[in-house]
Amino acid sequence: MIDSHEDDIGHTGSGRVELPKYRYVSPEEFAASTGANAGFAPAHARQWMIFWQEDISEKDKFHTEFPSLSLPDARRLWLAMEEHLLLQYDELLRVWPEWCSSGIWSLPYPGSRRAGGMVDYQYLPLPGDLVDRFKAWQAEYDNSPPGGPVELDWDRFSQTAEGLARDLKRCVGPRIYVERDELVEVLMDGSTRDWRPVLGLPDVRSLAP
Repeated sequence: MIDSHEDDIGHTGSGRVELPKYRYVSPEEFAASTGANAGFAPAHARQWMIFWQEDISEKDKFHTEFPSLSLPDARRLWLAMEEHLLLQYDELLRVWPEWCSSGIWSLPYPGSRRAGGMVDYQYLPLPGDLVDRFKAWQAEYDNSPPGGPVELDWDRFSQTAEGLARDLKRCVGPRIYVERDELVEVLMDGSTRDWRPVLGLPDVRSLAP
């Protein structure tokens, strides 16, 4: 429900921002409204709008790496994300299987619930053997249920994905962020870095039963 005052963008008591139906709101306008006169001016307005609406505000059946946050806390988290990640990289990639895809996706921000757009191999500096490995990995997924008859060995399939992500990172270089698991960056030497502590998020592994 939108507050009774005549704002185009409403702020509810919970801190959630709701948009009036049938009206387009630009990312810049959304960012200005959610700043709430707090000096909030995100450098990536479009991504901020996706982050607040999809990963913070919407709590449905789809998994998100981010907890429910108040608007001020979400703003602080987003500015940390921009400082440490979005402003440091030219592109953000995730290795993730999907039907009839390349298995490589361009993210709006690390850890995003939204996969982003699929990246075709021709747009990346990948050697032919790595492309063939990606295609073979994807073919396994395409041939598994419900679309195919062969059950996946998920442990082996995930290990293959981790190797693909490491080799993808070595090919695209230090200015491209690569993740296989959300918010866990693959580094040039093949090791990984979990960004949750830097962003002030709990380590999901510590929350496991």
